[in-house]
Formats: sequence, C-alpha cells, structure tokens
Amino acid sequence: MQRRKFLLITGVAVGMVAIPPSLYFVSPNIKKYAEKLIEKELGYMKLDKKGINNYINDYFGSSANNVVSNLKWKALYFGRYNSFDSNNINDLLKYYLLSTDFFLNRMDTTKPVKYIGLFDPYKSPVANPYSYLFLQNS
Repeated sequence: MQRRKFLLITGVAVGMVAIPPSLYFVSPNIKKYAEKLIEKELGYMKLDKKGINNYINDYFGSSANNVVSNLKWKALYFGRYNSFDSNNINDLLKYYLLSTDFFLNRMDTTKPVKYIGLFDPYKSPVANPYSYLFLQNS
C-alpha cells in the first residue's frame, strides 16, 4: 500500500511540474491570442482581418521573443479577461482603434475599420475622438 501511495504522489507531482511548461510551448504565440482578443472585444464592428494582422505584427514587433510577455498575454487570454479587467488589453484595443480610420469615419460602426499605421502621437496625430464635432448627429 505504501508503494502505491508513493507512485501516485510522484505521478501527480511530475504532472504538476511537467504539464504547465509543456502547455506554454505547445500553445500558439501571443499574436494569435491578441487577434482573438481584438475580434472578441470589437466583434460588433466590421474589422479587416489583414489590418488586424498588420497591427499585431507592428504592435508586438519588439517583444515577440519575450517569455514573460508571452506568459502574461496567454494568461490574460486563458483567464478570459476583458478590457475592463486588464490595462494591457485596454491598451491593445485603444491603440488599435487609434491606428485605424475608425475616428476619421466619425466612429461609424457600420463602416469597415481599416488599419492605417501604428499610432504615434508625434508622427501621426489623429482627430480628437472626444471632439464635440464627432459626437453630433449630422
């Protein structure tokens, strides 16, 4: 009986140690998760798939091989967090909308949202999204 308990406890311990790292390496990269997060949060809009991929490549261009960043984004996706729960997801969505023509089209959700370029306030300022002119019914 003692041997069976030892083997059972050893098997459980090895599984607890081996399974999380293997799931990390087997699961897709963070770009897939970021694409799914954008589509989940902004699914009510007409999003351009190619534009989302271009934005994600630009957004994660410098941190593609960062293990901590990969782990953080995978935990956010698997934990089913949304933009209200996580500042990282909120920033991803905010910069995606600022990098598109969404505000140039007067925040019309019926028009397709196209990616223009990665938003940089010093290089590519956009119209103020909170402007009174955009919020008027015209």
